[in-house]
Parts: sequence; structure tokens; C-alpha cells
Amino acid sequence: MSKSKYFSLIVNSSNVANLNNGNNTYQYNFIGGSMTIPENSEISISSATIPYSWRNITVSNNNNTYRFYWPLTVSTYTTYTVTMPDGFYSLSDINTFLQNFCITNGLYLINSVGQYVYYFSFNLNINYYSVQLISTLVPTALPVGFTAPSNWAGYPTTSMAPGIGVINAFSGIIGFNIGNYPATFIQATAYSALSNTLVNATPVNSITIRCSLCSNNVAVPSDILDSIPINASYGSNIVYNPSYEKSVTLRSGTYSNFQLFICDQNNNFITALDSNILITLRINIKVPLTKV
Repeated sequence: MSKSKYFSLIVNSSNVANLNNGNNTYQYNFIGGSMTIPENSEISISSATIPYSWRNITVSNNNNTYRFYWPLTVSTYTTYTVTMPDGFYSLSDINTFLQNFCITNGLYLINSVGQYVYYFSFNLNINYYSVQLISTLVPTALPVGFTAPSNWAGYPTTSMAPGIGVINAFSGIIGFNIGNYPATFIQATAYSALSNTLVNATPVNSITIRCSLCSNNVAVPSDILDSIPINASYGSNIVYNPSYEKSVTLRSGTYSNFQLFICDQNNNFITALDSNILITLRINIKVPLTKV
């Protein structure tokens, strides 16, 4: 027979083990140098506050570039490479970055009321749960009432619509397989296409917490402690207060410390900018009853 003895442990930024290198590993050192964990002891997360601070578009994810084709003639074009700095981008942000790229490279005109006219855009199509690419015809001469910027890229000899080239994991962000859209790079009619694969604009869809002391033998990997849904917008705190205790068995033995790992839904380490977490752990130690 045994009785339970409960301990609450706090893991926070003072426990980060890889500061500025992902902020995904935290080490808790037991007071007194060690702690003995008997068989059948358990651990659970009582609460967690984790800043939503990992980026969705980065060089390391190989999803921060794509190509843009600007028409020159009916069959020729200039290729531009759009490179986005590491950051967290919504589809609207991606579209804004493309517009700024067009401004920098003179790929726009100004209409009679002073509005900038762009010839390519990314658009959210909620009805189809898709991203829609829309490309319109670039004129062969300045339209009436329009103004060209000082760095105007030039008119094509035949009115053509520009296109993009998806060359890497950016395909997942906008939901288009690697390739050119349109397939001919540019075309003589306006172009519109819906994404042809699942849009995965936020590669990290949930958080998995792993613990080096866990012995979760029905899970792979066996050190999974809990999963936490992302219930906040980027830059805010993800707050987790489970409605019931979800205990996982601990490995018996004597330990000087243990590690917590913050991973994504596929158990890959996240790369977070902010280490200012607060995770409260509840440890249930099984203490053998002493016979009288």
C-alpha cells in the first residue's frame, strides 16, 4: 500500500537551457541535489503560459523566397526573387510585402485618384478554404489619367499578365505545389487560380510538451507529457488550464534534474524568440505506507 505526496514545481525563464538557440529546452535542478522517485509516481501540467513567439517564415524553414515574373514581350519576362526576412506573416502580410517589393522595383502604376495599382496579388478565398492568385494584364502604354513611378519597370510590347514561381517550402504557406503559375510564366489573359494543396500558413499548429522523466509507454516518443492548443494570436500568451488532471507515469529512480522540451505537433523542437514561460507541474509521489 502507498499514499500520495504532492509537489508543485514552477518552470520559468530562469530554467531555460538554450537561451537564444530556440528557447525550447528548460532544465529544473532539484533542491538538495537530487530527488528519488518511487514506482507508480505521476506528473501532470497544472497550468502553462507560453508566449506565442515562433515564426512561420524563416530561412531555416526554406520557405522565405519565391519568384515573380514581369512580362517584357509575348514570350519573355524579367525574373525577380522575392525574399522575406524571418518573421510571422499572415496572408495579408505576405501580400503587403509583395506590394512593397513592387514599389521598390517599379512594378506598379498610380491611377487618377492616387491609388497604387498592382498587377499581382495573394487573396484569401474563405469559401474554398484556399489562397487565390490573381494576376491582371500589364498595359502596353500608360493608361489615361495614370502616372508611372520614376522607377517604372517598363511596358511589355504585348499586354501580358505576370506570374509567380513557387520554388521551395513556401508552397505550404500559400497552398500551391512547387511550379509556375501560370505554367507559361506569363500569359496574354488575366489569370486566377486557387491553391492546389492544403494551405499551411502556420506550420506549428499545436504544442507538445515533452519531459525527460516521463514514461508514457503508449506514446511515441515515450516522453510526451501533454499537448497544448494554440489559443492566442502571434505575440500574445498561450494560456493552458486543463479542466482535469492528465497524469503521466514517471520513471522511477534518483535524479538531480529533469528537462522539459517544447515541440510542435510533430514533436520537432520549436524555435521561440521569447523564453518568458511559466509552467506549473504537479508531481504525485507514491510513498509506501509504514506498518505499525
